[in-house]
Amino acid sequence: MINFDKINEFSTSYDINNHYLRFAHNHLYYKDIEIVGRENIPPRGTPTLVISNHQNGLMDALAILYLFDDHRQPVFIARGDIFRKDFIAKILRYLKILPAFRSRDGGRDDVKRNLDFMELEARILNEGGTLAMFPEAGHQAGHFMSTFKKGFPRIAFKAEEMADYQLGLQILPLNIHYSDYFNFRGRLLVNVGKPFDIKELTELYKIEPNNAFIALNEKARAAIKSMTLDIEDREHYDEYDLLRSMWHTPLNVLGKKTRTPLYEQEREDMAIVQQLDTMKDTEPERFAALMAATREYNDTLRALNLRDWLINYDIKLKKLIFKALLLIILFPIYLFGFLNNIIPFKLPEPLKKKMNDKMFSSSVNFALSVIVTFPLWYLLLFAAAWAVSGRFLIAVAYIIVAFCSLFFFYQYKKWLIKWWAAFRYWEMDKSDNKLLQRIKELKRDTIQYRN
Repeated sequence: MINFDKINEFSTSYDINNHYLRFAHNHLYYKDIEIVGRENIPPRGTPTLVISNHQNGLMDALAILYLFDDHRQPVFIARGDIFRKDFIAKILRYLKILPAFRSRDGGRDDVKRNLDFMELEARILNEGGTLAMFPEAGHQAGHFMSTFKKGFPRIAFKAEEMADYQLGLQILPLNIHYSDYFNFRGRLLVNVGKPFDIKELTELYKIEPNNAFIALNEKARAAIKSMTLDIEDREHYDEYDLLRSMWHTPLNVLGKKTRTPLYEQEREDMAIVQQLDTMKDTEPERFAALMAATREYNDTLRALNLRDWLINYDIKLKKLIFKALLLIILFPIYLFGFLNNIIPFKLPEPLKKKMNDKMFSSSVNFALSVIVTFPLWYLLLFAAAWAVSGRFLIAVAYIIVAFCSLFFFYQYKKWLIKWWAAFRYWEMDKSDNKLLQRIKELKRDTIQYRN
């Protein structure tokens, strides 16, 4: 395998490339990014081990990387099996990612190499670097946390041991939360917890290292869990997830009251989950009735191919007609955006469909769109516009308008989907669809449990 010894050295090319990727991530891909607790980030040069929940593949790592605005270049740790080919390993090294091998990823030699990498990781921290990792050692397909593995505490104690327990390592817990895992122009929240050290556990580590690992994992997991939407009841996960989306305040309403609507909504979600957990313990019969009603509601939604926001929504024919006319008037702008952006927009789709893990879909979307498809497509468009017009400035103007039309094209598509859904709902309602009447009753019943 290639050499990783200098991975923590500052890279100018990496820093330059990150300016473009940071802009694309923070201002183009996401509609809004909320950072809560930024004041808790230790200054650059402080030995810092960042730990976070893990739900969304590469996007979680980017959320951490672009959290820092002081040009630091944190080193990440990823599963070792993706480093098999030297070509891939060189790319990952450039991206400042180190391998961590698990027994299921390879043979004993790979696992033994972890000791060498742990030495390197401890050295990075001793040099005042920032190391970032996901203690769950794999992303979770939903709003829940898994157990923490021992790799994180091993690195933390190794770093302190290397400094004769005088390093003052700071453990920085994060919660990363998304309004939408999969789609372009969603919202991202990074909640930065208060950093803590491991001084109180060093004596235990000297005597019983395994118990120290367990204690640190418990402390770190509790810190992240206190900030995170964690649905522990996997048996009723779908019901919990649907109920919290039915009961919490919509983001557009919270956005009028606070600058951090996604943060406030996650607080509500956590309170809803706590309420359901309490109901399960104290009122098991009532809880069972709610789960049954929610399950039937969800099944009926799917049978009718409707979304929850439509149910019991007062849809007027006049408003539908007005919106239809507006969509017709705006259609030429949409068509321009469609023709100029649909090819790079859709190119990642075949690869996404081949992936077994849907939680990587947004990672593929971002990586291919930002690095490959859109830059190459716009370069071709620019060349074509210049060739046709014969004017450089006209070609530049065309590319700017085409790029701006991407956002209108995407927003128009959402408006059209919502209009069609509302029209279908209105049509069902007027025909006295019995399933629709039943689903209305179920929603009213489930909402009553919120109070």
